Amino acid sequence: MVASELIPKIKMVAPGTLLRRALDDIVMAEFGALFVFLDDTQAQEEILQGGFYIGSSFSPEKLYELAKMDGAIILDESVTRILAANVQLAPDSSLPTDETGMRHRAAERTARQTGKFVLTISRRRKVITLYYRDHKHQLHDINHLITRIYQTIGTVERYKGNLDKKAARIQRDEFLDQVQLVQVTELIRDGVAIMNLLAEIDPYVIETGTEGRLPAMRLNSVREEVDAMLQLFIKDYGVPKYTDAEVAGVIDALGRREPADSIRIANHLGWRAVTETDLHDIAVTPRGYRLLKQVAKIPLATAENVIDRFENLTNLGFADKDALMTVEGIGEKRAKSIVEGIQLMRDRGGYR
Repeated sequence: MVASELIPKIKMVAPGTLLRRALDDIVMAEFGALFVFLDDTQAQEEILQGGFYIGSSFSPEKLYELAKMDGAIILDESVTRILAANVQLAPDSSLPTDETGMRHRAAERTARQTGKFVLTISRRRKVITLYYRDHKHQLHDINHLITRIYQTIGTVERYKGNLDKKAARIQRDEFLDQVQLVQVTELIRDGVAIMNLLAEIDPYVIETGTEGRLPAMRLNSVREEVDAMLQLFIKDYGVPKYTDAEVAGVIDALGRREPADSIRIANHLGWRAVTETDLHDIAVTPRGYRLLKQVAKIPLATAENVIDRFENLTNLGFADKDALMTVEGIGEKRAKSIVEGIQLMRDRGGYR
């Protein structure tokens, strides 16, 4: 998995940027090249030896011409100026590196020693490699990336379809007051798995730059829908009444370690010391956040007022228009839409 620290660096060299245009031209010309990105050359004078100072504004054409020389090219970190060229790098030779070529060994050690972004182009293999601190990443062929991304889109959208089916089954059981804790934990587990899969593919989508705008839109659409579903289920079924910030913390905590098993999810929801058997035996009742979102689309603050008044979906399901209108933020129109929305959902499910 690509380190999160590398994401901004991958964005810097994505297709559509001026820097990437220069890199592609250098690759096509079969030049080898080495670039170091830093603002203060004097602070690294022990590593940077020889070469000559340029101090010119950046352009792809200038970078291409300078790449014809053997030494490293120094650019500022915002890629607006070319500071020096034909520089020899002399990093600490005791620093570890798995590279074999002299250019790549110098690049990796320089990145480790300075903590700066370093980039190489292999003349023979025509591969662009990024180094940043202790991280390394090779850019992929754009066609290979697009194929991989669309394969992931197919997988994610299929998983999302299954997640929607589980949510629909839970909704049916909610009106029958027959939801088991295991149903909720399994749905959250599957939702977290989708979010983790999206996080894994994100660096490769970023790497496609302007070429990947369409698949990026499809993946972001799935991400927003799954994230919204997870938030509402946690707010509905958490034992404590979680704030939005606390909900985000739960999702983040579950996503940091895989697999997000049902027992751990139950613990994050506030159920302590539960066993696998308990998950099947414990009946749970939602507060009603998802219902209010679906039938009335009211603001969250107003939904909070409704939940505070009726406590859970069971009570809310039996509330009439007059009772709803006693809640701050609920007028006659909203009260009517809630009552009619609940009735419509009951009719569709065949239960009253």
